[in-house]
Amino acid sequence: MTVRMAIYYKQPDDPDTFEKRYIEEHLPLVRSYANVKVTKFHKLGRLIFGDQPPYAYVFVAAWDDKDGFKADMNSEAAKKATEHAQSLGVPFDVVMLDQLA
Repeated sequence: MTVRMAIYYKQPDDPDTFEKRYIEEHLPLVRSYANVKVTKFHKLGRLIFGDQPPYAYVFVAAWDDKDGFKADMNSEAAKKATEHAQSLGVPFDVVMLDQLA
């Protein structure tokens, strides 16, 4: 069963610097995980309906199974990536996505 994780980032004070550092520094750290299969980084676009969401960016990653996910989350690479994400100075929330359909 595919395992998916999403990380939602609040609006940074300096979006250009955040985007540059995330793409050039953070993504390579995450993409070095031994088992991760998919990594996507998105900027929220135009609001079509509803209230303004509290987040400005979303990162989504996927693994083939729980064992691969757990191995990556317990790796030295994940420790470095977590420290780097915290150093960006932008609040974020991490959630697991459970596919319903």
